[in-house]
Amino acid sequence: MSDESKRFVEEYANPHSWLLTAENLHEQATEMYGRRDRSSILTKRNAKGEVIQETWGVDKPVFLLGGFALENAIKAFLVYEHPNWISNGRLSRELKSHKLTVLRGRSKLIPYQKSYTHVLEAFESGLDSWFRYPCALTIQDTQEGRNLYEHLWQGYTKLMSAYGKKLVTLLNKHWKGPHGTGGQWEVKGETLGWRGKALPPQYRRPKKAGASGR
Repeated sequence: MSDESKRFVEEYANPHSWLLTAENLHEQATEMYGRRDRSSILTKRNAKGEVIQETWGVDKPVFLLGGFALENAIKAFLVYEHPNWISNGRLSRELKSHKLTVLRGRSKLIPYQKSYTHVLEAFESGLDSWFRYPCALTIQDTQEGRNLYEHLWQGYTKLMSAYGKKLVTLLNKHWKGPHGTGGQWEVKGETLGWRGKALPPQYRRPKKAGASGR
């Protein structure tokens, strides 16, 4: 059991793994949001033909990807601060939540501990329901989809950039995990929208045609 518990931390549950998953989801959310102006629009009308709601088709999957990106980033902080929460080959119940506001409250190192709560509330609102399904388990829990307004997206990118910067700094220090595990990770390039140390030339993305350097 001890060997399996150690492998669980080293290969899967360490804070760097949570950051990598957050980065992957954030990259996809950002790419999708960048095509928002080409998205379909769902229009709802009442019996008189009056428009009562318009929703961008791309907003739901961006909410989904962004919400899970935030969740994984926040859990990277929690695992860094509470290594015992990933001991004995399982996740603590403290990590078994999709409530971003609740998870943030369990960290003392995370940036903006009291700010951008409205952003977290928006991105957690449908992680268990309308982001993924047409309805919740009951009519009482079912809510209308919402638009991803520009101020919410700007708040999201602000949070993620701050999370990326702080996590890169933390992971560059030695982290002591359970079962004799530990690690130190040097992260280069862009992380959750924050631009850190430059990547080596061979790993940089080629510039787009017509782009010029400064």
